[in-house]
Amino acid sequence: MRYSILLLFFIFFTQNAFAADVYLSLSAHGQRMDLGIGGFVPGTEMVEESRLGRLIQDILRNDLLFSRYFNIIEGGPLYTGKDEELLEWQNQGVDILICGSVEIKDNKLILTGKLLDIASKKAIWDKSFKGDIEDYRYLAHDLNDEIIFRFTGEKGIAHSKIVFSNNRTGNKELYIVDYDGYNVRQITNNKSINLLPKWSPDGTEIIFTTYEFGNPDLYSISPYGTELYPLSKEQGLNTAGSFSPNGKVIALTISRGKMPNIHLINRDGKFLRQLTFGRGIATSPYFAPNGKEIVFIYDLPGYPQVYIMNLEGGNLRRLTTRSFCDSPAWSPRGDKIVFTMRQEGYGYELFLYDLNNKELKRLTQSKGNDENPSFSPDGRFVVFSSTRSGKSELYMIAIDGSGIRKVGEIKGSSFTPSWSP
Repeated sequence: MRYSILLLFFIFFTQNAFAADVYLSLSAHGQRMDLGIGGFVPGTEMVEESRLGRLIQDILRNDLLFSRYFNIIEGGPLYTGKDEELLEWQNQGVDILICGSVEIKDNKLILTGKLLDIASKKAIWDKSFKGDIEDYRYLAHDLNDEIIFRFTGEKGIAHSKIVFSNNRTGNKELYIVDYDGYNVRQITNNKSINLLPKWSPDGTEIIFTTYEFGNPDLYSISPYGTELYPLSKEQGLNTAGSFSPNGKVIALTISRGKMPNIHLINRDGKFLRQLTFGRGIATSPYFAPNGKEIVFIYDLPGYPQVYIMNLEGGNLRRLTTRSFCDSPAWSPRGDKIVFTMRQEGYGYELFLYDLNNKELKRLTQSKGNDENPSFSPDGRFVVFSSTRSGKSELYMIAIDGSGIRKVGEIKGSSFTPSWSP
């Protein structure tokens, strides 16, 4: 137990690039850190501060549990600074206690978070976050992401969002939701069919296919529903657009009334070059994190399979050899590709291809259709649409195939999600 604490002190008190390696080394030995959540003490006797403290604690708990980095221990007392309170937490096996305070001052909410070493009774880290009172969820996510970074050296994903298509209005419009299923908001309202949204790497732009003008055109829009402009309006298909890692190039499928093929355009819609040339239908391109290759769907053997090629259209190689495949996505870590493949008796299911060991792993088995997967920014989770409940809804799953959960309670049917950077 004390070995874990010494490692934690090493992480917190050094500006060392190897912090993530230290955490992963600890995890490799089957040791998850035991964190207690001791609550957030109100700064005054205001009822609102107490209420916000409880809400923030609930949000933080859910964020930390979703991260799957820690064992979260609850049930101890609200920590107000008394030794007997720490003793109760220590008796529950807690190594580090998350605690702090909540205060409303000048109509602003101030959240202070601390990490307290139980044995030494000393704070090993503390930080304050300030924002509008109604932004308490945002501040809780701030605290979670800071804790994740301090322990792992990697950015947390609690501020990430998901863009998707939904038919609650009777049309398929685009919506954005926080990663935890809260704050759903509509960003298109053209009373048409809008599908296949994809985020830009900087999170400032979303490209998507719309039928607003009678043809499947590729458009761009901001996450706030503004700055709408066309990128590709060729006759026929202009679909499945995807950004390069530097955000300067977009790969998409264009048909021009002929066989659908993969093309490249720049961020302003200017044509750059064609990558495939009509030997089969080519669609669903997605860039590798190194920006040098594209994974896509090609029916060259007579049925849709997963292929990889470079940006000149060369070095073509096939990853899958069976069934019907669709909608591949490349992990931000560069080592895996997730896609859907049709299974007899199951519909479409998610599969994960490991590029390092060339192994194929099945992720889902739902008696429905699991489709359009998209990786989380840290590459540890996948969001997808599924009909397992009887209608198409959004779900998440860890890349080891565990921890599946629905993304909120969203009205209507939801399709083609894309996870933000």
